[in-house]
Amino acid sequence: MKTEKNINLTAYTVEYIDQREPKPRTIRTQTVVLDGGKVSALARLDMRPAGWITAQFERDGYTVASVHKGETITAHVDLFDLWQQTMTNIEHERLKIQLNAAIAQLNSEGVEV
Repeated sequence: MKTEKNINLTAYTVEYIDQREPKPRTIRTQTVVLDGGKVSALARLDMRPAGWITAQFERDGYTVASVHKGETITAHVDLFDLWQQTMTNIEHERLKIQLNAAIAQLNSEGVEV
């Protein structure tokens, strides 16, 4: 069974301004990466990625100065390896939460850790 997939990733550089900042406002830069599926879905909805990205930033209260399309790359992903890494990360986060809870409980009981 094939557990590998190629995904296309396109980077967009967004320059935006936070209108809540006092003047003079800083132009900030952020890179937004969209996969081929998202770009294709936007095309089927007759939307351009730059317009969709602008709408997302404006919804969060920012004013977009510009959106520049950057490089498109194809990433080769082994889904089984990705699954293993994700499961390891999830388990790591669970253990970290349990450890922090145990430390908090010991601290509340007056035990020095």
